[in-house]
Amino acid sequence: MRVAFNKPNEELPLYCDSIGYHWPQPPIQRSNGYYAYHWLQTETGTGIVTINHQRMVLGPKQGVLFRPRIAHDYHPKDGHNWQTAFLSFNGTLCDQLADFLNLKDFIYIDRVSPELASFISESFNDFNSSNVAAMLDQSVELYKFMVLLRQNKLLKNRHYQDQPIAMPIISYISKHYAETISNEQLAKITKYSITYQNRVFKQVYNMTPLAYLNSYRMKKAKALLLTHPTWEIQKISNQVGFRDPSRFIHQFKRFYKTTPAQFRKFM
Repeated sequence: MRVAFNKPNEELPLYCDSIGYHWPQPPIQRSNGYYAYHWLQTETGTGIVTINHQRMVLGPKQGVLFRPRIAHDYHPKDGHNWQTAFLSFNGTLCDQLADFLNLKDFIYIDRVSPELASFISESFNDFNSSNVAAMLDQSVELYKFMVLLRQNKLLKNRHYQDQPIAMPIISYISKHYAETISNEQLAKITKYSITYQNRVFKQVYNMTPLAYLNSYRMKKAKALLLTHPTWEIQKISNQVGFRDPSRFIHQFKRFYKTTPAQFRKFM
């Protein structure tokens, strides 16, 4: 599944060039690099990536971000099937964000966080439009993507107990967001006190686990509104973990500044 875009007529801080996932990856050779920033991650199988004569293996839950115009090539390992997800983007803000990431020619991530790993598939519908309003929303989503890359690097480099806390919480929420989730349940998973786990999680994601859960549910709700236009609001509310539709509508309006019904009307 893939979508490619034309370069926008007006300057944007960030814009999407192409996005795809569940992609049967063919061999690619770019002696002059790609003209945009390009993120590539493995879903299944294994690929071999070479950047400026530096060879690396890209297995499941591993990814690499290329800076524009950096020579590279990649291909499936031993001719086997290699399925990838990818995102290419550009914009006036890209170079500043690259400095924020301390990006040289490339960044290789040997353990992609669950949230970063699922970003492309979960955001795909948000990018499946080229009107001006949608492109502004896409710019925001791309900024979130760059922040996720930054957080992923911090998770790898920090020395305190953030990986055994943040990663299990993120993973649990991605699988059980439709269910009732409490701080007490998350503490049983991390094996740490609620106070400590929330402090560490907030240091990494700038929000508490339950605030992250609410944000995750809202993003899922938005996707369901787009992909299931005939579903009743109550059904969508239940699908994302709200048993009270009025509370769901209130939270959605706080998050997106519009009600689910209004969002659906103007999407």
